[in-house]
Amino acid sequence: MSCSVAEFAPLDPFGIEVRNVDLSTDLDETTFEQVEGAFNRAGVAVFRNQDLSPEAQIAWTGRFGEVERHVRQEYALPGYPQIHVVSNIRKDGRSIGSAYAGDNWHSDLCFMRKPARLSILHAKEVPHDDQGRPLGGTLFVNTADAYDRLDAGMKHRIATLRGVHQYHRAQEIKQRQREKDHPRAPLTTEQRAKTPDVSHPAVRTHPFTGRRCLYVNPTYTFGIVDWPEDEARTLLDRLFSHTLEPGNVYCHQWQVGDVLMWDNCSTLHKAVSDYAAPRRRLMHRTTVIGDEPF
Repeated sequence: MSCSVAEFAPLDPFGIEVRNVDLSTDLDETTFEQVEGAFNRAGVAVFRNQDLSPEAQIAWTGRFGEVERHVRQEYALPGYPQIHVVSNIRKDGRSIGSAYAGDNWHSDLCFMRKPARLSILHAKEVPHDDQGRPLGGTLFVNTADAYDRLDAGMKHRIATLRGVHQYHRAQEIKQRQREKDHPRAPLTTEQRAKTPDVSHPAVRTHPFTGRRCLYVNPTYTFGIVDWPEDEARTLLDRLFSHTLEPGNVYCHQWQVGDVLMWDNCSTLHKAVSDYAAPRRRLMHRTTVIGDEPF
């Protein structure tokens, strides 16, 4: 078991970089608790210069809870159903991973009854422009800070509302948008059965910090329970605009070896689609199953 003294450096405008930690080793419990506590408060944590095997990434993820097996198992790393491949690389005429995962603001697995507690992305290949600058960054916003900035009237208005999250509908939109470059097969009957429409509180309580967080997003939240869809859309768009104010955004510029963790209660994220083949991007993603939002 590895014993080290973790160091934490703040990111702008939120999040932390964790230093002096090697995630390929079995961290001692004290160090792990320090990292977990800092992560819960920060919402985003970056670990640079990591070299994780699939087994090591699954083991690190499992320290936080049960590791999810994504419903899209056709994009799992062969032999590792817990690792969801995010990549634009094609082999034998098909994408080896989810090529356009997360290209609009969302929270991972919010369409499940028990959404993801956290997600971990490990950079294996990173695209660069002709000047060597990294492409394919990831943007984050803090939904706890966004809730705090709401006026009292809006907080009262949305306090008991439940957002409707629809995976099937979101997938159909993505298929139409990307059918020419990276087409996806339609969901199977089994996949559809695993992802029925669900509703969650529009404002949920963070299970570890107790902070209130906005829990609606532009990709998967299509309505509000018992509201006409047009009225729900008006309110949702207002909440989205408020949450996505530029001053609330952290932009992560990837380096090979980065391990990035984010909290799916207190953040939304979005992949920046500013690259295309032959520039290659390859990431391994793992997620931890969370609890039902409350």
